[in-house]
Amino acid sequence: MSKVAGDSTMANFSRNPFHACWYPVALSSELAPGDVRGIPFLGGRVVVYRTEQGEPQVRSAYCRHLGADLSVGQVVGETIRCLFHHWRYDRSGKCVEVPAGDPPPPAARLFVFPTVESLGIVWAFNGAEPTYDVPAFGDGPIALDVFRNPLTMKVASDTVVLNSFDIQHFRVVHKLRMDIDESTVEREPHRFRYAVDVFAPELGAVRQDRIVWGVSAITIKSVRDGRDVYLMHALCPNEANRASGFLATGIGPDPSGRTDAKADAELLAILRGYSLRLIAEDAPIFDSIRFERGCLTRSDAFLTVGIDYIASFPEVRPAAGLFD
Repeated sequence: MSKVAGDSTMANFSRNPFHACWYPVALSSELAPGDVRGIPFLGGRVVVYRTEQGEPQVRSAYCRHLGADLSVGQVVGETIRCLFHHWRYDRSGKCVEVPAGDPPPPAARLFVFPTVESLGIVWAFNGAEPTYDVPAFGDGPIALDVFRNPLTMKVASDTVVLNSFDIQHFRVVHKLRMDIDESTVEREPHRFRYAVDVFAPELGAVRQDRIVWGVSAITIKSVRDGRDVYLMHALCPNEANRASGFLATGIGPDPSGRTDAKADAELLAILRGYSLRLIAEDAPIFDSIRFERGCLTRSDAFLTVGIDYIASFPEVRPAAGLFD
């Protein structure tokens, strides 16, 4: 049997899941020390802030006292302070100060999302403990361009990620010549790897080594004119059927050892243009789709593998009741 053959008996793909994944919530550049931002996340709301020591934090957004939104609060050292009555919460989420003089109630605790920075993005893990590494480019590029998807997608975030398995879509919509190398398919517990041979007008003929991280992000590495080039698209599920995207492109060192800032900028611009073209071509589809498994054919074999992979991920909402 083909390594990418689909299983017709697998469970239907869930339409509105929130998975145990690393999700992007903000650009690192948007968050100076002391800054606080409110973000719609997983059908609720979180605050993203950077402590005075520079550490990013993601917490459930509402003060446990009377429910004031902490996005209008203040960072005080390594704590965040509610504007309403100045209750303060530490890095563990525990309330450590009630200015009225009362002892903090034991239940006065925010949900703490594990938080790290990678690729110029602040990521939050939907769960108490991460189950896999945060998305990255491996050894890393020497030049990086990180930006937001300018379009909010009106669809479940994992439906967008599933699109990376849809080889027929890339051929007919994006006009890419694309063939999967079945010998490279490798399913890990929390990641999925494979390689495709692609011809794109912006990139020429390249082999793309792809990694799907959880069900929230995909990174792509290829070689263009002897240089490693990188692409990443990650989705933040704001609501069940609404997602915001984050993108990163990067380039490795010139194999000749030369340094040419202008050439680097031009190549990054090409990669950004390629990413934005695919997004613009997808936008009217994702803004109107009602995803269902439907009538699949033999040409959808790899797509069914993606459906199976995503359907295997646990759907969790550990902060439910604290932030929605």
